[in-house]
Amino acid sequence: MELGTSDYVILGVSLAAAILGMFGGFSGALAFLAGVGAAVAALRFGWPFLDANIATPWLLALAAIAVALIAFGIARFIVKKTVKNLLAQPADAIFGGLTAAVAGFAAALAGAYAMQNLLGVAVDSTLLGEVLGFVG
Repeated sequence: MELGTSDYVILGVSLAAAILGMFGGFSGALAFLAGVGAAVAALRFGWPFLDANIATPWLLALAAIAVALIAFGIARFIVKKTVKNLLAQPADAIFGGLTAAVAGFAAALAGAYAMQNLLGVAVDSTLLGEVLGFVG
C-alpha cells in the first residue's frame, strides 16, 4: 500500500490527537468527545427554536455559539468528573492517547471524505479508499 500526501496528513492528525490525549488522559479525551457530541446535539435539536425566535443573523449566530458552548461545557464537566478517578497512571494516559488517536483518525477521514464528496476537491487517499471499501 502506497501512501499519498493526504494519507500522511490523516496520520499526522491522528498522531497529534494521540499526543494531546496522552496529556489529557482518558477522562479528558472522553469528556471532549462527549462535549462535542452534546454541542452537535444541542445545535441539531435547538436550531429550529433559535431560527424561529431570532431574526437578526449575527444574533442568531451568537446564540447558536452560546448554546453549543454551554452544552459542550456541561457535558464535558459531567463526564470528566464522573470518569476522572477510574484509571490510575499510566493506564489513564495510554487509554487517553488511544481514544484520542481513534477520534482524530475518524475526524481526519471524515474531513477527507467531506472534501472529496461535498466540496469536489480531489483527495488521493489510500486510507480513505480502504476504510470506505471496508465500511461500504
